[in-house]
Amino acid sequence: MTGLRFWKGHGTENDFVLLPDPEGLLDLTPDLVRRLCDRRAGLGADGVLRVVPSALDPDAAPYAEQARWFMDYRNADGSVAEMCGNGVRVYARYLVAAGLARSGALRLATRRGVLDVEVPPGDGPVSVDMGPAEV
Repeated sequence: MTGLRFWKGHGTENDFVLLPDPEGLLDLTPDLVRRLCDRRAGLGADGVLRVVPSALDPDAAPYAEQARWFMDYRNADGSVAEMCGNGVRVYARYLVAAGLARSGALRLATRRGVLDVEVPPGDGPVSVDMGPAEV
């Protein structure tokens, strides 16, 4: 594959490859995710965060009116995941840095549901309301 645009983000000792997909056209296969996350032959990461509008992904369509952006998270082994706390913070910071969202309160869709995120202006820490812990 050539011409794949990406960003690399780090949050509390986790690193991620972010793939902007504003048109919802990227076919994020398990093999592609594994190759991107490979630390010897790829970019190296704990996972991939696909940046896609909620309305353009079937997993997020039910949340499209609550959250403009969907964090499509994949583990380094290529498996689909509900979400990742560090990943949400990196994802939100990317949205602001890329001009896709303003700093302040954001709502982001994940496979776990919609999360409330606070992105302060500048380099301050991003906070996420993860809800109550579940065992």
